[in-house]
Parts: sequence; C-alpha cells; structure tokens
Amino acid sequence: MCNQEDTDELKKAAETLYDDYKSDKELTAFTNLDFEDFYEAK
Repeated sequence: MCNQEDTDELKKAAETLYDDYKSDKELTAFTNLDFEDFYEAK
C-alpha cells in the first residue's frame, strides 16, 4: 500500500508527463486498440 509521500510523488510524475502523453502519439499508440474486440485463439 502506498503512503502519502509515495502518492504525492506518483501524482507529481503523472502531472509532469501529462503533456507528453497528450501530444506524443508514439506514447499512446497501443491505446488505439483499447476498444477493439480480442478473441482467444485455441
């Protein structure tokens, strides 16, 4: 479980990288697959 200090550091890191993830398509390329159906091959 995270303590408050860890939570604060994670929040700061997320805020720092937000603009990169918002504008850099290479960082989010795989999220394009989020809404596609996947089927297990047997």
